[in-house]
Amino acid sequence: MHEGAMDSLYVHRAPVRFTHTDPAGYVFFPRFFEMFQAAVEDWFTHCLGLNYAEQILRHGIGFPTARTECDFMRPCRLGEVLELRLVLEQVGRSSMTLRFDGSVHGEARLRARSVLVAIEMQHGRPQPIASVLRERLQAYLALCEAHA
Repeated sequence: MHEGAMDSLYVHRAPVRFTHTDPAGYVFFPRFFEMFQAAVEDWFTHCLGLNYAEQILRHGIGFPTARTECDFMRPCRLGEVLELRLVLEQVGRSSMTLRFDGSVHGEARLRARSVLVAIEMQHGRPQPIASVLRERLQAYLALCEAHA
């Protein structure tokens, strides 16, 4: 879905598993943050066409989360499938702001926002987003703005 082939916003489907839930069968809130990370990794790989693991292991570039906030509207339960729609809100020199709109069967469950920063892994310092990634982010940002 990369290099000009982006035609819809990326949606990550996360089945709610037993390991995500508390004894009442509701997702224990820190597990959502793990789901956000999984969504980002899959978005990079399947939508932007840049293998997330290779960015870290081969190119020495990481994208740690500098800030995350989340509003929970309704709980998610064991057996449901949480759909996380990724909306790119902003691309900076070395950072990007992503929004996660979470729903189950079209019903809003959460809205989260994360700021990720491109860093060189050896010293952990921010660095400008590489041109190939920047081009793909700009294309995705335009798609998000068209769907706003």
